[in-house]
Amino acid sequence: MAEHLTSAYGGDMITVDEMMKDPHFIPERILENLDGAFLEAALFRNGGPNDGVVAFREASAAFLNDDSEEVAEFAEIPVSDLNRGRLHKVVGVKTALGVRISYEMRRFNQIDQLNLRITALQNTMIKNGVEATLAAFRGAKVQEVAVTADWEANDADPMRDIRTAKRAISSAKAPDRDDALMGYKADLLVVNEATLDAALFHESVQRFYRGNVAVENPIYQGITPQMIGGLRVVTSQYIPEGEAYIMQSGVAGFISDADPLTVTPMYSEHGENGYGGANQSWRVDAFRNRVIAVDNPRAVVKLVGIEP
Repeated sequence: MAEHLTSAYGGDMITVDEMMKDPHFIPERILENLDGAFLEAALFRNGGPNDGVVAFREASAAFLNDDSEEVAEFAEIPVSDLNRGRLHKVVGVKTALGVRISYEMRRFNQIDQLNLRITALQNTMIKNGVEATLAAFRGAKVQEVAVTADWEANDADPMRDIRTAKRAISSAKAPDRDDALMGYKADLLVVNEATLDAALFHESVQRFYRGNVAVENPIYQGITPQMIGGLRVVTSQYIPEGEAYIMQSGVAGFISDADPLTVTPMYSEHGENGYGGANQSWRVDAFRNRVIAVDNPRAVVKLVGIEP
């Protein structure tokens, strides 16, 4: 008798054997489940495709080197130029991983084992994306702002720390011109849920939810707030606890794909004989080749000292 599948595949009655009769069924489900699941897609802009290498310049002043001038009749209009940021070159990195489905899993309809492997593959791809994002922040040497005190301390003030980080972004100046603001505006808080809880549970934040607004307290509502201090909140369990980033989304950096996320059809790697080849198994592979780069490092601030 067929068993119900988990939510990864919906509620239809279907067996492992029926899924594998269509080599594209499982890969398509994986791609559907991963659609919108990557943290980096919420943080960075689409930088278009590449051929394995990306060259880009770090952002410099958003203004020309000279101000506009008054021009007399018939006088020549002056021409100015701009300073160009440092040139960087990044080589794309291919990441790939596959999972196997055994003949026994297919023969005895071990749907739970199939689900565990597919879910683990999806989680690994998501985790790798978060790790690549954090590596891009480190490589770009984004700004760091020390918090007033660790967020578990009585004298901590998480909202003030967030405000300080926002101000550091909005007041960021061009590296080559002290009189030119970069024009950034922070709109995103990127954080682990446990770190977010440390901020929300702190007395300096809880005092805002007393009296008539107590019913709006996110602690008692049991939901993650969508906005904090004018920032959209994006959380990931794969961001280490004690790390928090404030940034301007779509401006701080970009993603460029040589090979977008691809999931291969199910296949038997040692030749198909109707039973999964020599080792009686089938596999599905996921791979991508891309660059994640931060070309506006002053549009990102990392809060440090959140944990003692």
